[in-house]
Amino acid sequence: MTVNEASAAMKGGLDRRTRVLVSVLGAAAFVAVLDGTAVTASLGTLTGSFDTTLPVVVWVTTGYLLAAGSVLPLVGWAIERFGGRAVFLTGLAGFVAGSVLTGLAWSVPTLIVFRVLQGFGGGLVEPAAIAVAAALAPREHVGHVMGRFSLIINIAPVVGPLFGTMLADNGLWRWIFLINLPLGLLIIAAAFRWIPSGRGPGVPPRPDLRGMVLLSPGFVFVLLAINRWGAGAGTVVVVGLAVVGLALLLAYTAHALRTPVTPVLDLRLLRTPAFAAALLTMCAVGFLMFSQLSVLPVLAAEQFGLHGVARGAITSALGVGLLFSMANAGRLSDKLGPRPLVVTGAVVTALGLGVVAFVYDFLPLPALLALYVVIGLGFGSVAAPSFASVYRALPAEDAPQGTTALFIVVQLFASVGVTVMGLLLDRGGPEVFGTVFAVISVTAAVAAVVGSRLPGRPARL
Repeated sequence: MTVNEASAAMKGGLDRRTRVLVSVLGAAAFVAVLDGTAVTASLGTLTGSFDTTLPVVVWVTTGYLLAAGSVLPLVGWAIERFGGRAVFLTGLAGFVAGSVLTGLAWSVPTLIVFRVLQGFGGGLVEPAAIAVAAALAPREHVGHVMGRFSLIINIAPVVGPLFGTMLADNGLWRWIFLINLPLGLLIIAAAFRWIPSGRGPGVPPRPDLRGMVLLSPGFVFVLLAINRWGAGAGTVVVVGLAVVGLALLLAYTAHALRTPVTPVLDLRLLRTPAFAAALLTMCAVGFLMFSQLSVLPVLAAEQFGLHGVARGAITSALGVGLLFSMANAGRLSDKLGPRPLVVTGAVVTALGLGVVAFVYDFLPLPALLALYVVIGLGFGSVAAPSFASVYRALPAEDAPQGTTALFIVVQLFASVGVTVMGLLLDRGGPEVFGTVFAVISVTAAVAAVVGSRLPGRPARL
């Protein structure tokens, strides 16, 4: 470490190379989040473009999330085997290739299949980026690094819905995906310049292939059961899908508790109360985020008659709040600990969503936009501190597995949120939005309760 770098570390800052590195890695994650928010905000338009139903088209998002979650367990092994830069670049290249294919899709089945392929690449990008940055950043400034990631990544929820609805409502939905080609190529070039190469020491442990075969398919069958129940399928079909899904998840639980290899989602880490709290909080974060991304554009169109780029206005108000709070929450968690930030943020989120559930049908649009900025401020204080707490709750050797677990549950419960919201919205009715926001509000309240088990203010050395 140079004298300038040491001085920056003593002042609580990051050296120049780390800042540039985080910016490059964050840009890749930004593109992935931008794509996800733009697509989820445009599900209603895609339903009309392909003459299908919302419960079917939500699999454009659900398929991506499940695919991304299924490759996450390979990240740690792949980084040890091939190095962080190789994994990051492979994921980014796969994401870009999948984006091009999705932009050329000619039917709903091909759209879903290509999104799944895109998800296999996208699932490597963000965790590999986090792992590389966390490995290079000083341990005491992990919250600061997470804050910088948040600052970059969470511009996407502001512009993504506007970008997606503008293109989709003008018949240009393919460019939601095709734009990733030039952006991805620029980031790949920057990554070759700034990300150091190298491999982990020793021989990496073999991946838990049996766990991968059990966990993600189990969630797929459960979500299919929910989806088919909403579509009015017969009891035998719904129950059969649910039984298969639950059986796979139970089999995974038994496997994870006794396997000699590191499991996909290491349930044994739940014996650490602080980590268990972080994991459950991130389950709620995944559900909350993608539920709102699915619902808010529909609310804007049906309740306020907004179309085109304006249909993403409420989602972008949420993003404005997220942008500010997440940029600061990670840094503050280094000083205050995650518990006060997460509990306060989740309570603010739950109360705000509860208000929306009761007054959405007569609240003026400007007031709703202002309320959603407040909700974003609260919600943004939940994710970054919970994520950063893993590096304090677990020993250094378990932190990579803990990080992977958080990413997995976010993806899995985001897919649950999209599926459940698609089911509720498709059923419609005059009070559907009240029900939807009540469900989301209760989820935020649960996050507040769970967050109270996170660590408090760190001890001073």
